[in-house]
Amino acid sequence: MERLSLLFAVMLGATAQAQNLVPNASFEDYSSCPTYFGQWYEVLDWSSPYTASADYFNGCAQNTICGVPLNQFGYQTPSQGDGYMGLATFSYNDPDYREIILAELTQPLTIGVPVSMAMDVTCGGWGSLSQNSARWKARGPGMKFFVNPPVDWSTYLYPNGAPLHMDTVLADTTSWTRLTGTFVPDSAYRFVAITNFFEDSLSWPSVQEGAGFLGGSYAFVDNLCVSPDPQVCFSAQSMSIVHAEPVRYSLNAENGEIMLSTNHPFDRNSELLILDATGRFVRGEIWPAGAFSCTFNGAGFSAGMYTLTMPEAHVVLKFVCGAN
Repeated sequence: MERLSLLFAVMLGATAQAQNLVPNASFEDYSSCPTYFGQWYEVLDWSSPYTASADYFNGCAQNTICGVPLNQFGYQTPSQGDGYMGLATFSYNDPDYREIILAELTQPLTIGVPVSMAMDVTCGGWGSLSQNSARWKARGPGMKFFVNPPVDWSTYLYPNGAPLHMDTVLADTTSWTRLTGTFVPDSAYRFVAITNFFEDSLSWPSVQEGAGFLGGSYAFVDNLCVSPDPQVCFSAQSMSIVHAEPVRYSLNAENGEIMLSTNHPFDRNSELLILDATGRFVRGEIWPAGAFSCTFNGAGFSAGMYTLTMPEAHVVLKFVCGAN
């Protein structure tokens, strides 16, 4: 008969080995301070591979063209540090136009090992020059991984999906929105790209009244993160904690059931990941929105150490399954 033994349940803590795999993740490192828009090439470790027209904004500019908080594309203080990037996410009557930024990860993702993803986004508009202030709002940018980037990005658009993406129109020009998610790689991905990966009909564009005359929608991007340790990304600056209530646990060693419970239910379905001793994904479970508890059955697993992690609540539960 197989039994489960509970070892410990803790709030995840950052470790010395944990790291953000995104280089220059908040665009603080540059070769020269930008002097005009379109100078993405000043940002170290990043490129604009499709239209070569992404924009870089930094407080060092000390002007209203590419400075912060006020620049020609909007008004926004960085969510972290002194700089951020900007890109068009929709162009009116030009369905093939997107602006993309791309970077090589500091190390490839490991097949089967989940990674946490996060980035801050906000809507452009009401900038210092009306001609460069977006007249439209649309779905915001997302994050996607590549083993090798497309040779011709125009033939790749649009997959209409990405591991991290928005399901709403990005319309808030006053504050940053923190996007978070979890992804289990099926390949040893080496590159990360940021853009709106959805075609126009799935981007729900609409006029942003009074914002300006730029014929499209625009987004600022900052504070990116990809890491196998959820705490590295999910506790990053400017994040709004979705669910800070403690999660309790109980174990029935006879039937292999682990029950998690909380006093205040989640307002959306929350993902539970079960990993083996090497950190590889074994199985996924869903804690339903509105439920005060969730039961996970670990019976039938091969003997060994397992981890149940709930990234949104920053919870890790380690247990041993073994023959009795």
